[in-house]
Amino acid sequence: MLTIKNLGFLLLNASLLTACSSQMQTGDARNTQVTQEGVPGGVATQVEEINAVVSAINYATSSVTLEDAQGHQSSFTASPEMINFPQLKVGDKVNATVVLEQMVYLRDAGAASTDSAAGVIAAAPAGTKPGMLVADSVEIVAVVKAIDTTLQTATLEFTDGTRKTVKVRPDVQLKTEHLNRQVVIRLSSALAIRVEAQ
Repeated sequence: MLTIKNLGFLLLNASLLTACSSQMQTGDARNTQVTQEGVPGGVATQVEEINAVVSAINYATSSVTLEDAQGHQSSFTASPEMINFPQLKVGDKVNATVVLEQMVYLRDAGAASTDSAAGVIAAAPAGTKPGMLVADSVEIVAVVKAIDTTLQTATLEFTDGTRKTVKVRPDVQLKTEHLNRQVVIRLSSALAIRVEAQ
């Protein structure tokens, strides 16, 4: 089972690379959203390809600076799991694929309501060019405590007692039977990094 500390590491890796992609050249970015008319929830997916070249390395601090074709630069600190960091050289090409998915759906009130997390880290074999696959999934559960059909909103209560009012899609008819049902929010991310020699 993944610890919260490791989960934070995984989410940070994916979010850092995704944030970096706003400056770095992206070879391909795709967004999809799948919903069924009148059914609460749906699935939203973002897939992004990032291409860059290693422009600077500090082996002592395990930091690397990447530069895209437009000259935008971003620096990262390699995680301890990247055992082949010393194999990295200035001029190496770095290709990354980031996949972020959010799934939201209603679950019956009687179902188990525990938040959960899972993840995996896989690194390239020792002695090869650095590479890594990082994937994680977090499930957050809330309960529908109130609905407002005039404003088309639902108030959700999370397991820690906090509440948040959210806008519901216009095609979803809010019904009293939605009260006390669980809203499951599953966030998944995957980051694959591969390095090609110059």
